[in-house]
Amino acid sequence: MQSKIKIFGDQQAGEEIQQFLARWDEVICQLNIQNIAELCAADVCFFDVSCEMQSLMAYQKMWERYQNYFREGLKVYRRDLVIHADSTLAFVHCYSKIDNLNGIATPSITWCRTTIALRKIQSQWKIVHQHISVPVDVVTHRSKPLTFSC
Repeated sequence: MQSKIKIFGDQQAGEEIQQFLARWDEVICQLNIQNIAELCAADVCFFDVSCEMQSLMAYQKMWERYQNYFREGLKVYRRDLVIHADSTLAFVHCYSKIDNLNGIATPSITWCRTTIALRKIQSQWKIVHQHISVPVDVVTHRSKPLTFSC
């Protein structure tokens, strides 16, 4: 389920970011490492629940570790997508998950909080920073799955 998109700032840049995200989703679901690399800046920085890294090479290696988990028929789902953009810099935040293309949710796949920063480099949008997290209960130190009503 995709929800309404809010764009703040440069509307044209915001629309470009939406097109970029559609391409990003495609290459992620195909787990095409070369195409993933082409959409990132050389100094891309990534913060995840389990790790952090800086550099395109480290980012590529991270995605390679997921090859045994990805399969045909996947889709990136986003909720509450917000884009802040000007002509050269954009900031995106939303809830997201990768799940079955057919829309039947996999119970073990939870929603994550996602933030992506992009910069326009030589007329192309590139990811310069990405952060994915799952909320954690500070008392129990256990993840708190995000749930949404339809």
